[in-house]
Amino acid sequence: MFFLGSASVVASNANLSFAVDVVLMGIAATVIYSWIFKKTKHNVLYVLLVGTVLTSFFGSIQTTLTRVMDPNEYDSLLNTLVASFSNINSEIIVFSLILLASVIFALRRELALLDVLTLGKEQAINLGVDYDRCIRRLLLGVTLCIAVATAMVGPISFLGLIIANLSRQLLKTFRHTQLVLGSALFGMIVLVGGQLIVEHVYSYSVPVSVFITVGGGLYFLYLLLTRKKV
Repeated sequence: MFFLGSASVVASNANLSFAVDVVLMGIAATVIYSWIFKKTKHNVLYVLLVGTVLTSFFGSIQTTLTRVMDPNEYDSLLNTLVASFSNINSEIIVFSLILLASVIFALRRELALLDVLTLGKEQAINLGVDYDRCIRRLLLGVTLCIAVATAMVGPISFLGLIIANLSRQLLKTFRHTQLVLGSALFGMIVLVGGQLIVEHVYSYSVPVSVFITVGGGLYFLYLLLTRKKV
């Protein structure tokens, strides 16, 4: 919107804007995180830390660009920069569900191997798993899912961090069938709870992403400080 303006076809057509967002975010995230995963040797905490730094970096660029924008253009852009569950385009919900279902179906074999991948690269290879290929496909699938969610409601930092680790801590299991379902359940609880607080306590004066970002940031620090003790 900054380069094309709010009157452009991409900005005015919600469906086209959604498709462009998914493609651009999917490509950018895949390239960036593929490189980071290789450099950090698949250390998830380091990847999250680098992701946090990149979020601040891109946020600074975003702030700089908005300062030179026309005020009217900025008002239009602001609606897309803040996560909101009240302004979701209902026309893209069905398409999003189809896209997510397609991703899950395409990754059904890799999802079945998650328990084996957790054993480590050498052990997984010894058991006949193409480790690098599985990791690449899973990374692409996760990236597409995040891109779809972000394009629908906007960016929410630390949400994945919260629900994934809560699922591991509360369910006390390493079976990914249960962990994935548990993560989906905890994600719904966190989002619905946050939305209820926004609606009934703060009367929409504070976006739900603020609560999740603050809580997720504190939880991330907790994980970093207690990781060596586990």
